Amino acid sequence: MNIAYTLLDVDCTTGVETIRRLTDEEIAQRELDIARAEADRAAKEAEAATKAAEREALASWLLSRADMTDAARAAILRALSPPETPPSGAIP
Repeated sequence: MNIAYTLLDVDCTTGVETIRRLTDEEIAQRELDIARAEADRAAKEAEAATKAAEREALASWLLSRADMTDAARAAILRALSPPETPPSGAIP
């Protein structure tokens, strides 16, 4: 499948709009930018998953301690709970 990528150029001083095809170099740069963005997203997701697993492991170890008070257990569980999200449209 051959896709013709186009670009809309707008001259803000005159309001003239020009539609043109992207050059091979522009298409290559676009594809490179997309690949980099996907790699960055995947790296951030992997980092977040690693941090979550580490928090879970630490919490499990802490909560398994026999000498842990109920107040300390409650504090750990509160700290590990996801933050409450404000209702839609609420002002923070």
